[in-house]
Amino acid sequence: MRWLSAVVVLLAFQLSFPSPDVMGGAEPKITLSARKIPQGGLALMTVEVIGDGMPEVTWMGKTVHLVANETKGTWHGFIAVDLRQKPGSYALLVKGPASSRGRALNIEVEKKDYGVRRLTLPKEMVDLDAETLERVKKEAKTIGALWRAPASEAVWQGSFLKPLDGDVVGPFGRRSVINDQPRAPHSGVDLKAGMGTPVRAMNRGTVALTEDRFFAGRSVVLDHGGGILSMYFHLEKIFVQKGQFVEKGQVVGLVGATGRATGPHLHLGIRINGARVDPLGLMALSKDLE
Repeated sequence: MRWLSAVVVLLAFQLSFPSPDVMGGAEPKITLSARKIPQGGLALMTVEVIGDGMPEVTWMGKTVHLVANETKGTWHGFIAVDLRQKPGSYALLVKGPASSRGRALNIEVEKKDYGVRRLTLPKEMVDLDAETLERVKKEAKTIGALWRAPASEAVWQGSFLKPLDGDVVGPFGRRSVINDQPRAPHSGVDLKAGMGTPVRAMNRGTVALTEDRFFAGRSVVLDHGGGILSMYFHLEKIFVQKGQFVEKGQVVGLVGATGRATGPHLHLGIRINGARVDPLGLMALSKDLE
């Protein structure tokens, strides 16, 4: 019966070390923090390859730009799912720099209900006149161009910081009903903070936009490269200029209540390859990169 005992031990070994999130082989080896991602969620991806050069990664029809970890000889980046992405199975395609063939891994996008929030605001802030509506459309076009622009070279490094020490008072993803009218879901998080609290850059990047917008008030958008952008809305003051390079933790402005806001707070948003994702998820996952 020794052969039977050996088989049992072998099976136990295999079951103790499952690898549904790792694809091995000579190249490339892919590790994901999750194989099932909710709407508005993301996964941390690590790729090990043979040969020099960045692996080619495609997700949702777009290139995923990775950052090298020279110490470990790996590449890492984030697979993002938009808040309104249709649930289902999607292929993540990876090709090593020295390989003529690619590898595919199916990722499940799961539906997630973030709940509903109800707000009552002054009528003039909800039912817009023709002039204001034209302004809002123009501002939407300007910032929308940032999401659609080709990704620049990744300059972010390590973890993404929380811009200030404040509790979440407006969770990500909640659908809004304003004055009994259904509105778009909340695409960021609102962080509690007093007027004038310094707001820090989540990571290294270039200032892509500074603008006083109707809904978002005084706003800063940072381009961290690799398709990752962070947004800081409702600021009282802005300390940076468009085109300026900022370091991680650098103060970019002060908390305010400009735009459509009921009080001082920071609206923090993240886009990865155009996808709206939970900033808290990015901060949590990126801690593993330190």
